[in-house]
Amino acid sequence: MKKDLIFFSDNDRGLTSTSANHVANMAKEMIRGLEAELETLVFYSTEVSLIGNDSVNTLRRGMDAATVEGTAGKLHQVAQAKSLIAWLREAIKAKERLIKEAEELTLEEYSKIEGITVPEPPKIRESLTADDYFAGLSLDERNRYYQLETLAAVLGKEIHPGGHFADARNDLALRSLNPHEVKGDGRDTLIYSFSPTVESELIESTYFELQKQYREAQSKLNAMKYECEKAVTDSEVKAKTDYAEELDKWNGEMKAIQARRAEYIKKKAREYGSKKILIPQSLEEIYTRVSRLGKDNN
Repeated sequence: MKKDLIFFSDNDRGLTSTSANHVANMAKEMIRGLEAELETLVFYSTEVSLIGNDSVNTLRRGMDAATVEGTAGKLHQVAQAKSLIAWLREAIKAKERLIKEAEELTLEEYSKIEGITVPEPPKIRESLTADDYFAGLSLDERNRYYQLETLAAVLGKEIHPGGHFADARNDLALRSLNPHEVKGDGRDTLIYSFSPTVESELIESTYFELQKQYREAQSKLNAMKYECEKAVTDSEVKAKTDYAEELDKWNGEMKAIQARRAEYIKKKAREYGSKKILIPQSLEEIYTRVSRLGKDNN
């Protein structure tokens, strides 16, 4: 960008891109005219005559000394005019580059120019997990949870179908209905008799007591699990709420920065667009001559 500023004046003196393009076109016309003159250079004259006739006709005259001596001047004028065209064309391209660079200014580039820090987009914080919750309990509470979990598992296993106590209770009920069982036949016939060793009332009362203890342990365990789930849910809600608030704030900050960047780009594009192309001192003479072409013709 800085290398392109060499083409422009620091004040309001100079040419607009439109004027520069016009001057370049005029210089091109000047070159065409000069080169047309140079193309006609002939350093001898051509004459023709008929045999036996003293009359001589000149078909073409060669250039005189003055024309030859003026050739170097014309060539230098062509070179100067071409240099002027090259300067003006490059200056026009430089202005277009400056405007393009300004319009394509990235947010990162803008932040460096202005010396500001672009805020990082927020990230949702990690919410509480069940492991985190239980890890935060006191030693007694955490141990109580493990004890309730173990007790409920042990009692539940015993009183539910497939459990030792539950199966033994059902087996007793069946044996009470069928206290004898015969196996084999003839002399090998065996009769099995089954008699309770404890009162069925005790079995039933114990069974229902175990059920009661299981329900109590499970109820307390569920209460602790509910507190855990509630804490985890509350943590998740808070994390999402905080994130939404931070995102809204970040969007607001980014919108403000983007607006300032857009205004900066607009200002710079306008600034570069209004810059005037200066004419180097070495090209002022040819510029003046080219600028007068149309006026002199008029």
